Amino acid sequence: MSYKVLVCDDEALEREVISLIIQKSGLPFLTVGEARNGYEAVEKARELKPDVIFMDIKMPGKDGLTATAEIKDILPQMKVIITTAYDDFEFAKEALRLGSIDYLLKPIRPEEFIAVLNKLLNLFEREMMSRKQEEELKKAIKKAEKMIKGGILASLIMGEAEKDEERDILLKQAQLLDITSLPNALLIVEPNIDELNTGAVYERYKVFKIAEELIGDLNDVFLLNLGESLVIGIQKDNIDPQVLASAIQKKVEENTDFCVTISIGEASDIINKTIYEETKANARLGRFFFGGKVVNKQEMDELMKSSEKADDEMESRLLDYVTMANYQEALRLFEEIINNLVIKSRGSLLFCQTRIAEIMLLIWRSVRKLGWVDNNSSHLYFNYLKKLSKAQSLYALTECCRNYLSDLFVLNKRFKERNGIVNAVVKYINENYDKDLKLKDITKMVYLNSEYFSRLFKKEVGCTYAEYLTRVRVEAARKYLSNPALTVADVARKVGYHDPNYFSKVFKKAVGVSPTEYRVSLGITQNEQSLA
Repeated sequence: MSYKVLVCDDEALEREVISLIIQKSGLPFLTVGEARNGYEAVEKARELKPDVIFMDIKMPGKDGLTATAEIKDILPQMKVIITTAYDDFEFAKEALRLGSIDYLLKPIRPEEFIAVLNKLLNLFEREMMSRKQEEELKKAIKKAEKMIKGGILASLIMGEAEKDEERDILLKQAQLLDITSLPNALLIVEPNIDELNTGAVYERYKVFKIAEELIGDLNDVFLLNLGESLVIGIQKDNIDPQVLASAIQKKVEENTDFCVTISIGEASDIINKTIYEETKANARLGRFFFGGKVVNKQEMDELMKSSEKADDEMESRLLDYVTMANYQEALRLFEEIINNLVIKSRGSLLFCQTRIAEIMLLIWRSVRKLGWVDNNSSHLYFNYLKKLSKAQSLYALTECCRNYLSDLFVLNKRFKERNGIVNAVVKYINENYDKDLKLKDITKMVYLNSEYFSRLFKKEVGCTYAEYLTRVRVEAARKYLSNPALTVADVARKVGYHDPNYFSKVFKKAVGVSPTEYRVSLGITQNEQSLA
């Protein structure tokens, strides 16, 4: 292989000397053309596409530096060697700025010229080696493309790209695949199949292969098979999430005897762990509510808002029992809610599963806020959603809920072991709510300042010290008010209030009705209250 050379000089003798030295050098260079001025140099370069140009600076018409700048626009990889009789620093500086490899002064000495040719040869060989290595690297990267994309997507959804430097690392990995931005939209594909079916694993794999074939050579699509679900990351500016989800859904229905639920999650910047967990929860809930539908966060939020509200009071009390870590009362009320759902729905299993899934989500959000859930137990909610979907009887539903609460309160036990001080105070309040429990007295007992204790208490319990004390006292008051033998004043004293009027105000604010009105709602008449 010979490298093509174009010689540009206004003197014929100079052109002849340069061509002769090249010919006799024994190096792989071949003179393919000559030019007498800058205009000819540009035209010849465009026509011959040389690898090297020896360019004289001073030529009539268009000078060598101007011609070099124009030729570099046409052939940016071409190498230029400037030749001139003028030993001028400004010329040399401008030549180097334009990308000249070297600068030769006339009269040209053969040994200097040969040295430049060898320099060029070494440069070409290094470039060739670099291109070869780059091609081999690209081939290796292409083979590992699926693994690289899967790793990037896994890092995003597992929360390993929260810092700018972590994002930069993932972006550099993506750029190896000629991808310029990380995904900002997420699709989670959930096959609607029977988990107990021995062919469930194969059916999930079929969904993965269908999605993989459909995506094909779309470069900026990230695919991750998590076994139970398929996660797809995309750039929503390049690919419409709804269009892609609908295409996958249609293809699955055409090629299998089951359907899929696909949940879409979007981010303003890039996807993260929070968006993944929300989208995953919506995918699972979407299976219960619809099955075989494309759902998004807005639709699921609207659905949750529009769901049945008749049992709000019972659900609110259930959350209170959970918050107060009262397992027996929480379990009793949860079972009562299940029984009411079965009666209300006339035995509709789907209705019961849907409502219970919603209640389980409310409980899960509450215990997360309370700090019961750590990284090792974050999967528990989704496991119970799967168990709930398999429940085929009232007994199975009840057992699922019992076990769910039981496991949550195991987390609470671990949480208490980690947070002994606050839990000791909570226990003390539960046992001594009838006393005058001032915050400053409590903090003295545990040797903490009031400000720090208040922050710690709210973080661990989910509400302020005063709010929790009021909640415990009001709950106790409910029970005492069911006894017609006690007056409202008696009840107030039993739950720690010396002023009955103040107690009534607190009770009404918490429950919505006064103590007297509450008794009427329990069926205790005014006469019975008067006798008391």
